[in-house]
Amino acid sequence: MNNEYYQTIFKRKSFHLFRNVGDEKITAEELSGIEKAFASFERLYPDIRTAIRIVPSAQVSVKRDSEYCILIYSEKKPNYLMNAGYIGEQLDLYLVKNNIGSLWYGIGRPDEAVYDGLSYVIMFAVHKVSDESLYRKDMFKAKRKALSDIWSGDTLGIADIVRFTPSACNSQPWTVKNDGGSLTVTRYRKQSGIGLMSPRMAFYFNRIDIGIFLCILEICMAEKNITAERELYTDETDREYSPVAKYTEKVDFSDGRQLDITVTGTFGCGHSDGTVNLGQQE
Repeated sequence: MNNEYYQTIFKRKSFHLFRNVGDEKITAEELSGIEKAFASFERLYPDIRTAIRIVPSAQVSVKRDSEYCILIYSEKKPNYLMNAGYIGEQLDLYLVKNNIGSLWYGIGRPDEAVYDGLSYVIMFAVHKVSDESLYRKDMFKAKRKALSDIWSGDTLGIADIVRFTPSACNSQPWTVKNDGGSLTVTRYRKQSGIGLMSPRMAFYFNRIDIGIFLCILEICMAEKNITAERELYTDETDREYSPVAKYTEKVDFSDGRQLDITVTGTFGCGHSDGTVNLGQQE
C-alpha cells in the first residue's frame, strides 16, 4: 500500500444527504475512471474475485438524493468481507480525491443480489460535489473513541490519524497492540449489537469495517515509511474478540526509526512476486 491517499483521509466525510452539493453531475469519463481505478486497487486476497456495478440511484433502494450507487460484489470465501472493506476504502478515498461525495450505504438493497457469479456485499451512494468546502474541515472534531481505548503501546505517530477510520454506526470495532516488535489488530464485537443493528448485522458490517481499518492503517504506515510483513488471520467465527492481522517489522517498532525496507512475503497486495513495500513514496 502506498500513501497516495493519505491527505484525502483528512478531507473525507460521509454525505448522508446530497441536497446541497451543487448541480454538477458525474461525467461518463468519471464513471469509466471509477471502474478502471477499482480494477487497480490493492487486495488483501487477490484470489478472491470482486467486481463493481455503477447504477442510477433510482434503480436501487436509496433515498439520499444521490446520482449513482456503486455496488460491490465478491466471491464468498474466508475473509471476503474484510477484503471488500479494504478495497472499498480505497474506492472511498479515490472518490473524495476526485470531488465525488460518497456514503457507505449498508442498508441499501441491490437490484441484483448476484452479478457474474458474485454475491452482493455493500454499496456506496455517490454524487458530484461542486464545492470542496463541503468536505470535512477538521477531522479531529469527529466523534471517535479515545486513543487509549483502541491502541496500546507506541503510537508510531499514526494512531491518532488511524482512529478516525469510518465504521458502521461509528462502532469502531478495532484494537491495536504494539508490543515493541509487532502490531496486532483485533476485531471487537459488541455482543448486544450496535444501535438498531442486531448482533448478526453488527458481525457482518464489523468485518467490512476491519478491512477499512487495515486500509487506513497501511496508508498511514506508508506515510511514515514504516514497512512490515503482514499476516492475516481468518475472521469468520462469531466471537467477541478476533485477531485479524499482525504486522511484524524487521526492527523494534519502539525505537522510533523510519524505515524504507522492501519485504518479500505473502502480503497478497497485488504484486505477482509477493514483494511489497509499505514505505513506497510517489
